[in-house]
Amino acid sequence: MFARFFLFALLAVPAVLAAGTPSPLPDVPTRVRRDTDSLVNPTGVVTRSLPLSPADAHGLTNAQRLARGLPPRSPRFNTRRRALQARQSATPCSLTQVTGIVQIDDAASGNSIGYLSRTANAFGEYELTTDASAALSVALRRCDSLTDPFELGALNGLADYPYVGGVTGFANSDDNLQQGSGNYVYLSGTSSVPRGPAQNAPNAFSQASGRPEDVESAIWTVPDNVNADAPTPLVPAWVNTDGSVASGTVIAYVASSDAFVLTGDQTAFSSRFGAVQAVTFTFVPNSA
Repeated sequence: MFARFFLFALLAVPAVLAAGTPSPLPDVPTRVRRDTDSLVNPTGVVTRSLPLSPADAHGLTNAQRLARGLPPRSPRFNTRRRALQARQSATPCSLTQVTGIVQIDDAASGNSIGYLSRTANAFGEYELTTDASAALSVALRRCDSLTDPFELGALNGLADYPYVGGVTGFANSDDNLQQGSGNYVYLSGTSSVPRGPAQNAPNAFSQASGRPEDVESAIWTVPDNVNADAPTPLVPAWVNTDGSVASGTVIAYVASSDAFVLTGDQTAFSSRFGAVQAVTFTFVPNSA
């Protein structure tokens, strides 16, 4: 009998030990912080496709033409033509409009590297092309004053966004471009917004990525005493949140994203995102 008791006790010990030993904890994934400072565009995003306008501006609908500052197509009947002209007679200023393309030069050497393309990358940012026939057709429109910033119309680019404007970078700390900051602005398709600090408005980057970002559309100026009928430098004039125009703004080509950005400090930007190529934009009219 003692032997049977002793055997029972020995068999019971493992069961008691097992009952008193906590079960192993399930594997819990470690939260890893994504370093956005190395990425100009967000990752893990399924982008939405963005339609292009017809390659020929003549293929635009009247609504698209008006959005781009172009006159509507000639109506079929003369009576309608007179009515349409009468409605468009009043304008806020005397506009000068010239169409052409944007040539892109290396800022250091002055050598041409191509043109602003009519196509955009997956995030709605206009790309680089070396083929002039694939360049974005743009409309330079401005009031009589040479110093007023203006919107650069995109005639055969992203169908829903008639301007080449600025969209704040997703990794920015705020909407300002300034020395010491690695902030940046995408050159993307935008809607029209009043001149001033960036504001929430429809734009190609936000439509493609699903991330809301602020917009400025009237960000372009030309040097004083220039003739828009000849090749003309395009100088960015981004407005910071305090209403001042950002100084020392650089246009940079980010080859890894095939995109152009504005930055207030190329060195600070490069320290975050890697080396980029400083470039200049020149409007080349069709008559040139």
